[in-house]
Amino acid sequence: MLIRKYLLLVCLSLALADVVHAQFKLGFQFSPTLSTNRINADSDSLTLNTDGAGLRVAFGPIIDVPIQENYFFSSGLLFVSKRAGIEAIREGNNPGIPTRETYGLQYLQVPLSLKLLTNEVSLDKKIYFQFGTTLEFNIQEEPNENDHFLLEDFRLFDSSLLAAVGVEYKIGLNTTLFGGFSYHRGLINAVSGSADVIDDIRYRNDYLGLDIGVKF
Repeated sequence: MLIRKYLLLVCLSLALADVVHAQFKLGFQFSPTLSTNRINADSDSLTLNTDGAGLRVAFGPIIDVPIQENYFFSSGLLFVSKRAGIEAIREGNNPGIPTRETYGLQYLQVPLSLKLLTNEVSLDKKIYFQFGTTLEFNIQEEPNENDHFLLEDFRLFDSSLLAAVGVEYKIGLNTTLFGGFSYHRGLINAVSGSADVIDDIRYRNDYLGLDIGVKF
C-alpha cells in the first residue's frame, strides 16, 4: 500500500512537471535602450528643460504564461539603467551659461503585460504585439557631476506604460528567438526632492528599447 502511494505521488509529480513545462516559457532578454525623460516644473527664476538622451541597457529573465492560444501573460525581472538629464536656464536679461546635470539611475523592473501572437506569417515565424505596464524599484541613483543641486532625490517606486512589437522565430522543438522594439513611457513623477528654487517638478522617465532574446 505504501509503495503504491509512493508510485502515485511520483506519477503525479511527473505529470505536474510536464504540465508546468508545457504552460510556461522561460527566457532571457537583452535590450540596448535610448533613455530620456520629460520635465515640467514651476520656478520663478529658472527655465527647466530635458537635457538630451543617452544609451543604456536592460536585461534579465522573462516568462510567458499562456492564457489562450496565441495569448500570453508576459512578465519577468529585468535590470534597467536609465539616464536623467536636466538643463536650467536663468530667466531675465542676463541668463548666463545654462546649468546641466545628469544622473545615473538603476531599477529592478517587473513587466505586467499581455502578449498577442499572430498565426505564422512564414515558416516558424510569428509577429507579436505586447501591451501593459511595469513596476520598477529604484536600487541606485548617482549624479554624474561632482556639483549638483537641481534634483536631490528620486522615488523608490516608478512605473511606465509598455508597448512593443516584434517577431518570434522558432528554431527547435522548445527554443524560440525573438527581436523587436519596445517603448516605455513614464507614468508617475520619479523625483521626490528638488532645489528650493524649483516650486513643483514633474519628472517622468522614458526609453526606447531594441529587444533581443531567447525563450526555452
